[in-house]
Amino acid sequence: MEQFYVSRKKYEALVNELKELQEVKAQLSNEIGEAAAQGDLKENAEYHAAKEKQAETLRRIDELETRLRNCQITDDLAVDKTKARIGATVTIKDIDADLEFTYTLVGSMESNPEKGLLSVKSPLANGVLGHAQGEEFEAILPRGPKKYKLIKLEYK
Repeated sequence: MEQFYVSRKKYEALVNELKELQEVKAQLSNEIGEAAAQGDLKENAEYHAAKEKQAETLRRIDELETRLRNCQITDDLAVDKTKARIGATVTIKDIDADLEFTYTLVGSMESNPEKGLLSVKSPLANGVLGHAQGEEFEAILPRGPKKYKLIKLEYK
């Protein structure tokens, strides 16, 4: 099973979502029971809607339980903080374009490049992983290899 990497904040959000869904599940069970008590289930729209929502809720609960069982909280990882690793905030310079940008390296569940959260599975993050501040590295992007420099490395 794949291991998921999440921040403590994301982990707590997933736990809260799971608790809310478990409450919804109990509520849906009551609704299904009440709808079933109304008689003919073939033409009972409330019953079918509740069963459909229950199935969707159970799928999400299962997904969350699996991810929570297989996740590692990045805040707790003991990593070499002189190198770029998951949890690091990196400022990277595109050498050719002379542009700098900053990302926090996160697990795929938290990835959101527009908000500065870059999955460690992305080509750019993959290129910077293991490098120290000041080092140049190459990232193999879809359009081909590109040169970058790790300008700043920090762990918050």
